Amino acid sequence: MKLVIDIHGTKTDVDVLVDTGFTAGTGFGLKLPMDFARYTSYTGTGNVRLADGSEVAADSIPNAKIIQIEEHQLEDEVTVPALFMSGPVCVGILFLQKCVLNLDGSNKLTTVEF
Repeated sequence: MKLVIDIHGTKTDVDVLVDTGFTAGTGFGLKLPMDFARYTSYTGTGNVRLADGSEVAADSIPNAKIIQIEEHQLEDEVTVPALFMSGPVCVGILFLQKCVLNLDGSNKLTTVEF
């Protein structure tokens, strides 16, 4: 899924995977590449526990904004806490809990309602 995000005033496009294993229990809803941290005004730092139980260091912000999904400009941006770390770029359950996601595989349609 293609998103346009705003990181402290810098807008950038990003292709993300929807990862239902990226749970709200982590406290984060968006995982971005480490080099995107250069767009931040500030970051928090800490360790994040991965699905295999290991911990890795990551930078984070509480307020990345999703402003567009595919070609649809959002009327109201969706603010989600974001991690900056290696691995696939993804949105998780914290984001999905803020919307209704409809997947129609036979017609190859996806809709997101907030």
